[in-house]
Amino acid sequence: MSEPTSQPYFSADFGEHGGRFDWMSHDEIVGWIGQLQNQWIWVGQQQHNPTRSAWQTIVDNLNRATQALTHANNHRNQGQVPQADAQLESARSTLESFIRSNPWLLPNNARRSFVESLRDSGQPLDAALIVAYWMQQDLNGAPIKSVVIGLLQWELYERGIKDRMKTENASLKRLAGEMQTTLTEYEEAERTQTTRFEDLHAQLTDQSATQQNTFDTTQQNRDTEWKKQIDDTQAELNRLKETYDKHMALAAPVEYWDGKRKKHGRWTIWSFITIVICMLSFGYLLHTELQGVGQAVMASKVAPSAANTQQAVASTQSLVESAATWRLGSFILLATLGFWFIRLLVRVFLSNLHLENDAAERVTMAKTYLALIRDDALPRGENINTVLAALFRPTGDGIVKDEGLPPTAMEWITKLGGK
Repeated sequence: MSEPTSQPYFSADFGEHGGRFDWMSHDEIVGWIGQLQNQWIWVGQQQHNPTRSAWQTIVDNLNRATQALTHANNHRNQGQVPQADAQLESARSTLESFIRSNPWLLPNNARRSFVESLRDSGQPLDAALIVAYWMQQDLNGAPIKSVVIGLLQWELYERGIKDRMKTENASLKRLAGEMQTTLTEYEEAERTQTTRFEDLHAQLTDQSATQQNTFDTTQQNRDTEWKKQIDDTQAELNRLKETYDKHMALAAPVEYWDGKRKKHGRWTIWSFITIVICMLSFGYLLHTELQGVGQAVMASKVAPSAANTQQAVASTQSLVESAATWRLGSFILLATLGFWFIRLLVRVFLSNLHLENDAAERVTMAKTYLALIRDDALPRGENINTVLAALFRPTGDGIVKDEGLPPTAMEWITKLGGK
């Protein structure tokens, strides 16, 4: 079903006696043709050849136009615009050629009013025969009396001899009444549309004011939120900048102390491994030397019994005692050097362990300070000076306090005498 549009769907010009007609949709023009056909159906109901022929001519022309309109609508629904326009043009040509030659078919025509008044006065056959005469149908087969009476009444009316003025006056009065009715309907429609427009205008004004207020409130809230967001972002950027600046100020010290921590850590591990290896090695050497001293002592006891002469005994005993003395001296020297070296390695180990812990504490302190600055958890002030002073405080050499030389014999005697 087609919908009405602002442009006419179908237009037809029926000449100076019919005028121009516009229809806004397919259903409207088809309904108008069907209504026009129903208005003249009484002609075909008179059961005479002339009237049936006239009615058939009316039906054929109107049906031809309706079929063309139906084909046009189908083509338009299928998207075939050129075919639809061709069918519309065919329907227009059929209607215009048929109604221009028979303008009395249209409503409010004087001739139509004459035959309808004759029909309504109880002479439908006479009126139908007049219609057949207008359509140039052969009147043979119709009652001669009705033919004569009908044609006579038509001639009298046409020549103005009988009731022509009355009939035309009635047609004009009815037309004026219909025009007044239509005008009244248009006035009522205008008032309705005016009222509707005022209501819509008031609703539109209220809705526009509401939307404007909502927009203003939303915009104000958005501006406040944006300002707060910008302030927070600016503060965050300032903190980031401050943190970055202080990070860059502490980056080199942190890197330096972190490198020292790693270096002292490696030295701690290697010194500990060296201590273990040296302890095992010196233990093994001392054990070996101690066995040598024992063997020398045993040799000094066994050597006299094996000698034959007193001189040989003295010589052998002297050699054995000399060898034992050197063995014992070598053992004492090796033990002293071993303990001194291991003591030195232990101090190196402890010194590196201490320095590693100190460097780790400085790195941890610097990183904690940077994290607190990033979270804005520190009060404003010259905190960086405190941190830099702690980072660059003097560093000792661990727990190594002496020069690392082994104790002299006098120190041993002093220590033993003091006890």
